[in-house]
Amino acid sequence: MSLNVEILEQSEVFGAADTISLVVALVLFIKETPDRRKQFHYQAWGIIDAAHGVKVSYARIMALQDLNEDGVSLRGLEAPGAELVDINLSHANLTNANLIESDLTNANLNYANLDNANLNQAKLIGANLSHTKLGFARLSQTNFNSANLSHANLICADLSQANLSGANLKNASLSGANLQGAYLSGANLKNAKVRDDELSSAFLEGAIMPDGSKYRSQS
Repeated sequence: MSLNVEILEQSEVFGAADTISLVVALVLFIKETPDRRKQFHYQAWGIIDAAHGVKVSYARIMALQDLNEDGVSLRGLEAPGAELVDINLSHANLTNANLIESDLTNANLNYANLDNANLNQAKLIGANLSHTKLGFARLSQTNFNSANLSHANLICADLSQANLSGANLKNASLSGANLQGAYLSGANLKNAKVRDDELSSAFLEGAIMPDGSKYRSQS
């Protein structure tokens, strides 16, 4: 009988020791977590930097998405000519980013901040740019074919010769934007904030105008 009691007491001691060990391990893990996250972020930026000048890099796409999911700012990102098809950077801070000639076809950039970014000659075909900030962005010759730009802020953006055919620009802010030679055929501009004179130098055949009417050329 005494032997059974002794074994039981030893089991309880070992059980308590295991519990204490688990608690200590958990506390140490929690204390190390910020450092682990910081190390992960350094590694992610290393992948992005290593891919500079490389057109196709799946690792770069994953690193950018992971950093954004962790709430890390991508301000000033340098990725000119990069293939970033289908990337998800919703709500990302990409102010002053250099994405000239990059391929962002079908990218999710809704609610992202791309103020002052350089996207000249980039591809944003079918991209989701709803509620995206693009104030003062360089968007010359950028391809926005069938992109969703509803509620986007494009104040003073350079959209000269941009392809906005079939784009959704409902409720977008285009005040002060340069639309010289921009293609807006079939675009939806209903309730967009833009003056008639700002649209006068754009190609508008078949576009839905801010007042809801359909544009028809006089010729």
